[in-house]
Amino acid sequence: MERVVRVARARIGGAWHEDVVVGLGSDAGLRLAPEADRAALERLPIALLPPLTDAHVHLGLAEPAAGAIGRALDLGWVPAALPGIAAAHAAAAPALDVRWAGALLTAPGGYPSRSGWAPAEAVHEVAGAQEAAAAVAAQVAAGASAIKVALNADAGPVLDDLALVAIVAAARVAGRPVAAHVQGEGQAERAIDHGVRILAHAPWTERLDDALVTRAAERTAWVTTLSMHVRDGDDAALATAVDNVARFARAGGAVLHGTDLGNGTSRLGVEADEVAALLAAGLGASGTVDALTGSGLELLLPWPARTATALPPDVADDEAVLAALHEARAVRADDLAPTDATAAATTEEPR
Repeated sequence: MERVVRVARARIGGAWHEDVVVGLGSDAGLRLAPEADRAALERLPIALLPPLTDAHVHLGLAEPAAGAIGRALDLGWVPAALPGIAAAHAAAAPALDVRWAGALLTAPGGYPSRSGWAPAEAVHEVAGAQEAAAAVAAQVAAGASAIKVALNADAGPVLDDLALVAIVAAARVAGRPVAAHVQGEGQAERAIDHGVRILAHAPWTERLDDALVTRAAERTAWVTTLSMHVRDGDDAALATAVDNVARFARAGGAVLHGTDLGNGTSRLGVEADEVAALLAAGLGASGTVDALTGSGLELLLPWPARTATALPPDVADDEAVLAALHEARAVRADDLAPTDATAAATTEEPR
């Protein structure tokens, strides 16, 4: 149920509004509300913006905890275990909304079947196009909101073009976007040109040419995961990924914040290294906040934002958001009561 509240400030549609009446909790997401009952509403001393979103997590490798993230997309785990894992995280963080892709679809013997991090049940091998529909249907039946494919030529065999196209077609019929892990020469181009809608990582194993980046901006969204290269100490990979993201963003591509939670980190939250890398890619404060809040994600994955991010009341622009991320907390409509609006802003530690 939607709740109408009056707050010090709110960021809606990329614009900031002061002393504003907003609605929170409905399928419409955070929205400007009618001002008719303004005088009857006590002004809450907080700033609100859409929920901070991590569009690439593996919650099976993470510790449930409350914090700043309000939406998380799990991009690969055991389908049967995911409802329980999501429930455990929701119990620790009631304002967290979790969606998932289920098992990773890959070629027989392909990544991540031999990676060591993924349980066997988190991998669904697809021998050819004839098995694509059944593989997609299995993930949908398990509650998947998206389909994940692995195209990692650096770690084993990959799906051929016929199988990839068949998976994309089956997912489209099911109303699910396809996300892809692309790694190795030519794999990003295959994904972009064969209908994949989301790249689960900004490409880092090769510099994409400008024409391909332009096509990608027209057809895909990229989840950043730039901080994983910082954690790996791989400066060359980070530089390549940042360069690709910079040109993708300039071409108008949708950039989505994601950390690859579980790969070197087990705590759901915003990482300072991820924010720094987005700024290094030239997104600026506004583009970085758009990425952090998953702006445009709903166009690919229907996901109404029923929660929001609360920040101190003096946060009045996007530069201030970035400076106050350590104070952010995910909130539900029911959380916004005058008695608790001035409570401690977060359980997050500054990074």
